[in-house]
Amino acid sequence: MPARSRIVVAVCAATAAIAAISGCNTDDSADSSAPLVVPAATTAAQAEAFPGMTASEVLDEAKTAMRVAGAMTVDATGVDDGTDMHVKVAVTTVSRCAVAAEFGDESMQMVRPGGTGAYVKGNTEFWQDFAGDAGDAAADRLTGKWARLTSREYTGKGLDSFCSLDEVLDSLLPDGDAADLMAKRDRTTLDGRPVVPLTLSDRQGSMTVYVSTGVHPYVVKAETRDGSSRSSAVFTDVGLPPKVSAPPSSATVDAGDLGSDDGSGGFHV
Repeated sequence: MPARSRIVVAVCAATAAIAAISGCNTDDSADSSAPLVVPAATTAAQAEAFPGMTASEVLDEAKTAMRVAGAMTVDATGVDDGTDMHVKVAVTTVSRCAVAAEFGDESMQMVRPGGTGAYVKGNTEFWQDFAGDAGDAAADRLTGKWARLTSREYTGKGLDSFCSLDEVLDSLLPDGDAADLMAKRDRTTLDGRPVVPLTLSDRQGSMTVYVSTGVHPYVVKAETRDGSSRSSAVFTDVGLPPKVSAPPSSATVDAGDLGSDDGSGGFHV
């Protein structure tokens, strides 16, 4: 039985495409596939955004402000090895979240209203993949229903990575050596909003992170390209926790009705 479902692995891979980028710039980094950063109209008198701060320091300040805010919504789209993916996550620092994700022919929704475990609803293809050897049986019994997963099942399949604000930020944005190699560009606008682009590119791929220039800087968009994979993530509703409730009991199948967990964290029918 697979340790993680295909949809979780694909989304994590696509959103973390530039995690190991070296930052060794060459002429190849200027190819047409790299994101373009167009400076806004400026004057010599315009104040520098984040004066005296490096790109890494600006990114750290934005990530810290978003963690302190305690909630956000991320809408990410991309392509992983030729397959389209889309995931929208409303997440908090207290592990309350709502998720909708698609990868190829698989689709799923998940809600975690708080406490332990989570509720998952998926199409036939999702359950066939998610339940591994028991996929056909799971699809027959669960398609169109909400399955209540125990905490062990929820974490064992990697679904908890969607419901941690810290993990979502860390998977979508660079840190460590990669962040240190980013360059801070001139102030520009994104959908009419003043931002500062932070860029990083090498032969393997490229990333652009747009940080708002307000009193509390937030990341508003991140774009990555890495070989055949690319992703774009838009950050909204920072500080606005989602209203999440459990699905109605009439549409829910309790995990206890599907069999016991053997301790490996897998899902058993």
